[in-house]
Amino acid sequence: MVMLIDQINLNFLKVFISVYKTRSMTKTAKELGMTQSGVSQNIKNLEELLDVVLFDRIKHRPLPTKAADILYENAKSSLLNLENSLIQITGKKTEPEGIVSIGIPIEFGNNLILPLLVELGKKFSKLSFRLRYGHSAEMNRLLLNGEIDFAYVDEYSFDPAIKTEKIHDETLELVVASEYLKGKSKHTKEFFEGLDYIDYLVDAYVLKSWFKHHFKWGNINFKIKASLMDVDGMSRMIVRGMGAGILPLHVVAKLKRRGHEIRIIEGPKSSMKNTISVAYVENRSFSQEVLYTLDYLKKNFRPPKQ
Repeated sequence: MVMLIDQINLNFLKVFISVYKTRSMTKTAKELGMTQSGVSQNIKNLEELLDVVLFDRIKHRPLPTKAADILYENAKSSLLNLENSLIQITGKKTEPEGIVSIGIPIEFGNNLILPLLVELGKKFSKLSFRLRYGHSAEMNRLLLNGEIDFAYVDEYSFDPAIKTEKIHDETLELVVASEYLKGKSKHTKEFFEGLDYIDYLVDAYVLKSWFKHHFKWGNINFKIKASLMDVDGMSRMIVRGMGAGILPLHVVAKLKRRGHEIRIIEGPKSSMKNTISVAYVENRSFSQEVLYTLDYLKKNFRPPKQ
């Protein structure tokens, strides 16, 4: 009996999977070392063979059809199972190769994840990484759209399809330059509303969380002098006396070691924690290089000194 799969070149499926993931013929060409016309021809051949449209061409971008969704989920897991079977029966482990897309918050990612990726990238010359910086809400969208394989995220109400695994509890403190805060701090709303603040988001979500944690206050008027999604930028503004802000304790310790005179404004309760987790779409099939990278990062992660 002649089977349809007998007519399919495995390279067709490899190219298809890459185009599906990247949503780009150009990126696939770079990833697989092909010409863009070669990628396009592979997809055309596969569509003609199956007699289905796999990608709609919208504004020069290949957007997957429902047929492509079905083929991707099955082809990716089948090829991965085939690869694992070949490794099992031959005893030969293939070197991970390809692009792994990872979402990271700026400070945590730059200081704790990037050094590990450098080690891994040096070890495997054919393995490369595509990094996206952003906050948890952005990572939620990127994960669901398939634009990244996994992400490191702060606490957030993620879509039910996304699974999170806790890797670290980060201690957060409200800090200010000593020169800015003269005299003793007071645990009164008038005192706190008299301060200038710097926060990560315009809506002061992190500051609001700190005050709810310590005082159960839900209606405090903040004077936000600046908002920026960058711990390093926050630190620079705080140590120069622009106002108070929330920083991870290990960043505070680093600033003090560098000689900056900063002060922690302690709340009445124990320090607020921010859970850092690795997040990914639970039912998504991962390639060998993604699984290897994720496992390497989990095994080699070391919490920062505080």
